[in-house]
Amino acid sequence: MVPVLCGGAILAVSIYGGYFNGGLGIMLLATFSLLGHTDLHGMNGLKNLLSAVLSLISAAAFVWAGLIAWEQALILAVSATAGGYAGARLSRRIVRTDLLRWFITLVGAAMTIAFFLA
Repeated sequence: MVPVLCGGAILAVSIYGGYFNGGLGIMLLATFSLLGHTDLHGMNGLKNLLSAVLSLISAAAFVWAGLIAWEQALILAVSATAGGYAGARLSRRIVRTDLLRWFITLVGAAMTIAFFLA
């Protein structure tokens, strides 16, 4: 695929992720798949890296603006870190990536409908 289109697709998802972040992981996996990536484990690592960078940038913007409720943010940070480590360990055990792709598609569709109706 043309590098400009690849960069544009990632930029569009990144802007969304920096602003809202709901369902960002699913959107990144879908974008990587549309761009031709096929290794789910590699896509998952790339998704985690890009998501972390986007989260750091948006968090820095919120800190700079003085919009952080620090007590709740600490609980969220600890929980997200634990979930990230647990998810990475569990993802390495997945053998049937074809079923995982269907599951990711179903979760993405369900989240799209939920966010659209909310």
